Order: sequence, then C-alpha cells, then structure tokens
Amino acid sequence: MIGCIVTGHGEFANGLAQAVAMIAGDQEHFEVVPFRETESLDAFSERLKSALQGLLGSTDGVLVFTDLLGGTPFRSAMLAAAGHENVAVLTGTNLPMLIEVGLMRAAESDVHALARQAVEAGTGGIQVARLEQKGQADLPEDEGEGI
Repeated sequence: MIGCIVTGHGEFANGLAQAVAMIAGDQEHFEVVPFRETESLDAFSERLKSALQGLLGSTDGVLVFTDLLGGTPFRSAMLAAAGHENVAVLTGTNLPMLIEVGLMRAAESDVHALARQAVEAGTGGIQVARLEQKGQADLPEDEGEGI
C-alpha cells in the first residue's frame, strides 16, 4: 500500500481528508499535516518530516498532496521528499484525485504510477459545468442521495 500525506494552508488538508473519508471511507496510512498561520516554518517542517518518516516505515512509498505550487507546504514537502525514490509530491490537489488514490492505492505499489493516475483524475475533475435552461417538467427526477 502507498501512504498519503495531505498538507496545505489553513484547514485545506483537514477539509479534504474529511471529504475523502465521507466518500471513500476511512483511509489507512493517511496523514493530514496542515500548515497553520500561527505555526513556525521549522515546526511545520518537522511535523511533515515526522509524518513522512512514519509512513515510509510501513508502506511501499508515499504521495504528498499539497495545495499550491511554490507555497510553504509545497516547498517543505519537496525538501522532505529529497533523496527518497519512493516519494512523490503533487500540487494543485483536489478531491477527485484524492478519491482516486484512496480507492487505488492498496492495489498499487509504484508510487510514481499512482501519482500519474492522481494527476489524470484531478485534471479530469476540472470542468466548466452549465445547466441548460429547461422547464421544470424537462428536468430529470432526483434519484436519491448523491455523493
């Protein structure tokens, strides 16, 4: 199994982790390391390194999901991942990519192949949606609960 770390500014990581659990169930070897406004860079970096080391000892590799290219969580993740062949850092994280990884990571042992799948799912999840203007009678009936 491939481990996951989700990090980002403020409550970004916590919110995504909660949504993943709601949709794909509780996740093993899944760590959330938020970067809080009141936290020093050194303290955050140490928490991120600790989470990475813990997962590396019990998984085939680790994907680190970050929110913003060039931001503090991204830069800290890149530094923590340096020298580890079985760690990949992704940025621009969104819910579709985390759900894909959450459902596929138990069956995948190649961290880089799973990273490519995550990017594909994340990119595919970005759409411009438009609801056509129709009369109420033309709208499909609600078929139950959604995701």
